[in-house]
Amino acid sequence: MPELSIAQIKRTRSLYLALSTLALLFLGLIYAFSMFAAPMSAAFGLDKAAVGLTFNIMMITFCFGAIGGSQIEKSLGTRGALIVAAVLFLCGFAGTGLFGYGSIEVVYLCYGVLGGLGVGVGYNCIVATTNLWFPDKVGFSSGVLMMGFGLGSLILGTLSVNLVASMGLGTVFALIGVITCSVVVVLALPLRRPPAGIVQRMAPEKAGGSGYDPGEQDAALKTPTFYVYWIWAIIVIAIGLATIGNCASDAQAVGLDAGFATLLVGLVSTCNGLARVVIGLIYDKTNVKTTMLVDGLIAVVACACIIGAFTAGIPALYVAGAFCCGFCYGGVPVVASAFARQRFGAKSYPLNLSLANFAIMFGSVLNIVIQAAVGGADNRLAVFAVMGVLSIVATLDVLPFSRLWNFDMRRLEARRKSAEAGGGR
Repeated sequence: MPELSIAQIKRTRSLYLALSTLALLFLGLIYAFSMFAAPMSAAFGLDKAAVGLTFNIMMITFCFGAIGGSQIEKSLGTRGALIVAAVLFLCGFAGTGLFGYGSIEVVYLCYGVLGGLGVGVGYNCIVATTNLWFPDKVGFSSGVLMMGFGLGSLILGTLSVNLVASMGLGTVFALIGVITCSVVVVLALPLRRPPAGIVQRMAPEKAGGSGYDPGEQDAALKTPTFYVYWIWAIIVIAIGLATIGNCASDAQAVGLDAGFATLLVGLVSTCNGLARVVIGLIYDKTNVKTTMLVDGLIAVVACACIIGAFTAGIPALYVAGAFCCGFCYGGVPVVASAFARQRFGAKSYPLNLSLANFAIMFGSVLNIVIQAAVGGADNRLAVFAVMGVLSIVATLDVLPFSRLWNFDMRRLEARRKSAEAGGGR
């Protein structure tokens, strides 16, 4: 890439951020599954419980798609990885729409596996590439990108579901596949990695004199800090999923009418999306430790409110708790993307980002295990009692994380100074 002025870098990265957010808005449609589940059962003649398993399959394949995407990008570059993501998404949604009638296996394969893989590859590639353009505002860029991803289900999902009555679910799914594929391919044409010296130019205080980033020497899976981070992320994700996946039914259980319960699902999604920008700004203004603490405390408040709602039968408490759950859940991917970039550098950022986001799969499993252990749909109070205890564990987890983080930062700074004093690495 030819040498760019700071003004050119700012213009280029603003364009990339806008295009990337639009692409993630469409890829985020896969999270509109809760809106599609009932129409899918009715239109395709499938058992509702069997259809519900599709979401869990999708969450798991999303994580593997993100890891695979980091390797695809190494081989084919950003453009190649995005085209692979676009094709997988097209096959996933169009395949579900065209061949899903009467076959749960097709739904699992197309929506669950191909769709999940496509979104995982695309998400990881887009976030990893775009964030590298913002070394000075990684929290802000992460927040905007995650907001687009989080609001996809609310904005486009609602629109898509409203079209089912007039167009049919199969046609709507096929159109979603074609349009999303086109949007991602359009993004793939201009999007590329930033020039090598962007950290020195845009965030010299983070680069040191030589531009050498010692964090790039460390492997995430060999670093204790990474696993302590994972504990926090897995718990907060499980708390968010416990609420988001059952929001409408839980709201009615505490006394809210069906109409408002449905509206609440959308409002929680809005909270989820807006939280991603707010958490990103908090990250940029403070640090990863403070951001994790704030998000963890919100998770504690969320669980306390929902427990109070089920115990005392106060609907307003459930609404407050659901909003807080949406908020804390939305903060996790922002912290993941910023944490992976700041701690482990740019060199292996796509891989490290995918590993950080693998907490989504473990959080999903934890949520399923807890619900199965205490009775799930028949004992929601017990579910959130367990989640409440875990929310305190997640908040306390920030203490050992902070110690390890401070130690890591001192060690990395010593490496950087040693490299600069020696005139090399």
